[in-house]
Amino acid sequence: MPNDSSKDGYHHGDLRNALLSAAEGLLVQHGPGGLSLREVARVAGVSHTAPYRHFSDKAALLQALARRGFERLHAAMTDAAAGVPHGPEQQLIAAGIACVRHAVNHAEITQLMFGGTLASTVDAAGDMSGRDAFAALQTIIESGISAGVFRQREPRELALVAWTSMHGLAMLMTAGLLEVDTGNPAALDQLVGSVASNVIYGIAR
Repeated sequence: MPNDSSKDGYHHGDLRNALLSAAEGLLVQHGPGGLSLREVARVAGVSHTAPYRHFSDKAALLQALARRGFERLHAAMTDAAAGVPHGPEQQLIAAGIACVRHAVNHAEITQLMFGGTLASTVDAAGDMSGRDAFAALQTIIESGISAGVFRQREPRELALVAWTSMHGLAMLMTAGLLEVDTGNPAALDQLVGSVASNVIYGIAR
């Protein structure tokens, strides 16, 4: 007799990602209130009981979506910084641009990550993903301090300056409270780069 995973048309390792992709699509269309495990199962094309193999309830599903958002953010920032071999100042700008781009391109997930939608913080794994994103900035700051281009201050303190600046800018953009064409990548990068440059001016030696 075939097991439930074959009946649903997914191997065990694929079902979770299929459910998360379906849930993200529903989040974009309807917000957190439009999500239910049953609706996610319907969109994913699996039985209504299939989501419970990975998510105990809707809150667990939302936590997993937020965790995936933090993982994407961390990857985007580290990849951007790694692609700039011109020193910590330019790496910080690149990471800041990547941070805001992620927020603009995934506004609903960003609101889920930072907007207080979840009743409590994400679980330990999700919380670590958020810390990883912050740590990407702190690593750049530490390199800048070692190179003598940033102030000799506690790296975490300077990283908080960069993190809160980029996060605040991102949240203002996703809320539509800034007059900037977020559909224009060049204009977006220019604005974020300018703000990041002013952050660097504030923490430079």
